[in-house]
This record gives sequence, structure tokens and C-alpha cells, in this order.
Amino acid sequence: MNDAADASSAPAAPEFHRLSPRDESRVALALTLRQLADAVLDAVPVEPDPEPGDLLRTALRLQRRTEDVVREAVVAERERGTTWYQIGEAAGITRQSAHEKWYRDVHAWAATGRSALPPDLKTLEVAAEADARYAALRPDRPHAVTSGLDAVRFPGSHAYEASLRTRGLALHTRRMDLDARATKLNDEYGTLHAQGPAASPTGDPLVIAAHRGHAKAVRANRLAIAEVHDEIATIYDQLATAEPSLAEEHRTLSDWHCNASERARGYADLLKGGEG
Repeated sequence: MNDAADASSAPAAPEFHRLSPRDESRVALALTLRQLADAVLDAVPVEPDPEPGDLLRTALRLQRRTEDVVREAVVAERERGTTWYQIGEAAGITRQSAHEKWYRDVHAWAATGRSALPPDLKTLEVAAEADARYAALRPDRPHAVTSGLDAVRFPGSHAYEASLRTRGLALHTRRMDLDARATKLNDEYGTLHAQGPAASPTGDPLVIAAHRGHAKAVRANRLAIAEVHDEIATIYDQLATAEPSLAEEHRTLSDWHCNASERARGYADLLKGGEG
């Protein structure tokens, strides 16, 4: 068999729609900026007599889009290893204020798979389209977006990143299942709280039994939610290793769930006497 036949019979290399989270965040920011540029052009007042308030409404829409750009930029900074202290310094605020302001945006980015594109789109192709749009304005930069991507600068890195994503996605999937379980348990707790015995225990055996049964049900619910919080905390500890650029965010959430578990167990302990 000749070399050509060998090549034709070899399995095709797998396609990777997603790049490294660092690349994904960079492309996401580029797309958001492109959308803002289009919106700015559309906002130029060309109507001789617009409706009262139209100019302001247009400006406010641009302001909201600009805020989107800032959030995307923070995510991209975190993915490239910029610390919260450095982000705060760039924004002219403290590290704590920066963390409080944008932490949820970074967490949402991580929770949704660290990509802003639909699953059917290939990030490199989308980046190439962004190149073309940019080159129409700056012909001297034909590969402005893609030239800064790790997948282009370091060929083959996207295959390695794809393997890293597998573990992270599995952990996020498990975390979402546990989130759903926690929501269900908290809904059940709300129902128990609303339907619990209103009267204080008296000598009436029926009232006493009702209180004991209610306390037992609530305690079981709080112990169950504590276990769920413990599992979620463990997952975030594992995510800190699987997604090192966002390790600080994951450890913060791990600590939060550990504290939530402790509070739930403490409440369950208080209810233990009500079962006797």
C-alpha cells in the first residue's frame, strides 16, 4: 500500500469547536466590541426630526452595551491570569470592590462552559469572520483577532485544551444536578415551614405528635441539604484544579457551600430535641 493510500485510509483528526477558555474569552470580547461598533454607527443621528427622547434612549442602549464590554473584558482578564487586585487597580477601585462587582459575571461564564458561542459554531471560524470585518477598516491587520489566539500561536494547543475541558464539563454537569437537588430540598423546606404546626406544644398528645413529626421532617430536610452543600463544595475544590485560571472563584464558592452546610447542620441539631 502506498503512502497516498495510507493517508486516505487514516482516521480524520477530530474537530474541536472550542478553543482554550482564554481564547474563547478573547473572541467573545471581540464579538461584543464588534456589536458595539455596529450599534455606535447605527446611533449616529441622521433623522432630521427624531421623536422626543429617542436620542437619549439610543445613548442609554449604548451605555448598556458598553457595560457588557466591561464585563466581557473582566472575564477575559481573569482567563489570562489577571488577579482581582490588578483588575481593581485598573478600574480605580479596591480588590474587594472589583471582586464584588464582577465576580458573578466570571462565575456565570464558568458555569455555562466558558464559551459565549452556540455549540454548533467553531470559534476559529467565527474569529476569522471577525478578522475580515476588522480588515475592512484596517487593511494592514488582516488577522487582527486570530493572530492573538493561542490556537494560532501554538498549533495543537486546542487539542490539549479540549482534553482539559472534558473534566471541567463533567464537574459542572454534576454541580448543576446538585443545584437542582438543592432547589428541590429548599422548596420542600419552604412547604414544611408554611405547613408546620402553628400552636405551641401542650399536653394534647395529638399536638405533641404533630410537633415531633414536623421537627423530624425539617431536620431530615436540613441534613439532606447539608450533604448536598458538602458535595458541591467538593466539586468546586476539584474545579479549582481542573480550571486553574478561575481557582479563586471556585474556592470562594467552596467556602460558601461549606458554611451553608455548617449552618444547615447547626439548625438540624437545634431541632433534634423537638423530636424527643
